[in-house]
Amino acid sequence: MVIKANYENDSSKRKEFSHKELGTIPHMPFEEYSEKLKSCIKMTRRDGILEAKMHTNGGPIQWGAPLHQGLHYFFDWAGRDPDNEVIILGGIGPDTFKGIGRVDEQGNWLPATEFGSEPEESWKMYEYQYYDGTNDIEGQVFDVEVPTIGVWCGATFHSDLVLFSDITLCTEDAWTTEMHFRTNMVPGDGIQIAWRELMGRKRFAYAELTGEIITARKALEYGMVNEICEDVDAAYERAWEIAELIMQTGTRVTRRMTTQQIRKPWKEDIANELRNAFATEMFVTATDHSPHEATFWDQAKEEAALVRAAEKEGKVVRPRIGGGEAETPIK
Repeated sequence: MVIKANYENDSSKRKEFSHKELGTIPHMPFEEYSEKLKSCIKMTRRDGILEAKMHTNGGPIQWGAPLHQGLHYFFDWAGRDPDNEVIILGGIGPDTFKGIGRVDEQGNWLPATEFGSEPEESWKMYEYQYYDGTNDIEGQVFDVEVPTIGVWCGATFHSDLVLFSDITLCTEDAWTTEMHFRTNMVPGDGIQIAWRELMGRKRFAYAELTGEIITARKALEYGMVNEICEDVDAAYERAWEIAELIMQTGTRVTRRMTTQQIRKPWKEDIANELRNAFATEMFVTATDHSPHEATFWDQAKEEAALVRAAEKEGKVVRPRIGGGEAETPIK
């Protein structure tokens, strides 16, 4: 039996008083904030559905200040825009993340000096890590009051950006690993909340302490994602299909109030833990000088290739010193 939607897309039927009539401040229009953030987020909007693709120079993300700061501006401005009814957020492909650092206009890699941890650079940890990081997550979960769909393309390490979405899709080649402990850092910037609450405490402890590679299939098994799509194009096509389903199933107020109920556990977890945990991460970063470096990420790419190859043969690669080998799992 096919259940037909009871409503049409109602994005153009919003009722409101004019700002002039009430003396209120107009929101920033889409044309303005999409232009302001185009260097790190490419945006498209149609029928109330906003698609936002994170990028660095048109390619996978090099994690640094531009996007780290740009994200909480995006959640603020897009969240305040009443013309946004569903938001799709993801990578531009083929991977969500390429590494850590910045890229100049000629495509040359530059280190993320804004993430420094030396004593004389301690101010950077507040300005470019703690402030941006806490506001990114609180903005995504608290400030955006419409349904969100995350699109996880290929390789990613800041997977919280798609996992905190209400619905998460990933590509067949998607994979991730939790790098904090493996790079001598404390997991406190919010990713630990997303992983622990989605996969469970025991699985999270194992993944955090060992650097376990989480593939698309494992993420689906663990409850971290909702669907696996063939590739980036298919993932975004499916995201738009789900967004339109949401738009044609519920009306504006119902959508937004339902979102508040869905997000309640996330909001409680984040309010209870994020800022204190992030401060702990920064404390250890400062005292143990644990800089953001891409060394383990490059190693993880090699591990992920082995894990994904073994997975296709029905085998597993367990985390081990010096790297693991494909093994037949005990069932």
